Amino acid sequence: MAEDYMKGSMRKLALWYTRTFKPIMTHDELEPIMATLGFVGRPAAAASSNSAVMWKEYVFSAAGGWRSKWGAANEPQLLPRPRPRLPYPRIDGLHIYSYRAFLEAVNFYLEMCDISDLFHIRGMPLHDLHRIKDRNRKWRKMEEDDSVFVYREGTLDQATFNLYHSPKTISNNAHNNSNGGGDHNSIVIREKGNNTPTSCIVPLKDIIV
Repeated sequence: MAEDYMKGSMRKLALWYTRTFKPIMTHDELEPIMATLGFVGRPAAAASSNSAVMWKEYVFSAAGGWRSKWGAANEPQLLPRPRPRLPYPRIDGLHIYSYRAFLEAVNFYLEMCDISDLFHIRGMPLHDLHRIKDRNRKWRKMEEDDSVFVYREGTLDQATFNLYHSPKTISNNAHNNSNGGGDHNSIVIREKGNNTPTSCIVPLKDIIV
């Protein structure tokens, strides 16, 4: 009973398609959108032989409808390019770092001034624990404080965590925000309501759900 109450007070993050203002919950919904941007989905595969989580990657193709300097003729060969990827099949309830890595990889090719015109992250309540599979998933707190946000266990790989996390990130949140500095726990996030600004960068703790 206590565990159900705890889960009922928790919130998860989800990727939203800004143009329709709807959450994208699975790759079946995401892949057609990615195709219009010039990305081709690869078959889902485990990150390693001992991993129980499947991941789906998207490869940028010059044949896509979105114009980018990363077309075949201009494609640099010296450095490996990022491949947007998310756990498969569901993409809701992930860690903020996983969404950040995905959006930054997408925008590496699209070079949009404001990626939140395309995708943004929004907080959502966990689904009805008696009807939806959220009840049977294992959730972990996103931060070691009083944050209400949780993510699905096993969906944050170590490389992504190492890329965005630093020991000072959480303790310096207030200082960074008050001085206009960057914050690794911030991402392109939009608040609820139709009067939301075009985009806003806010700390994880300030997301309105």
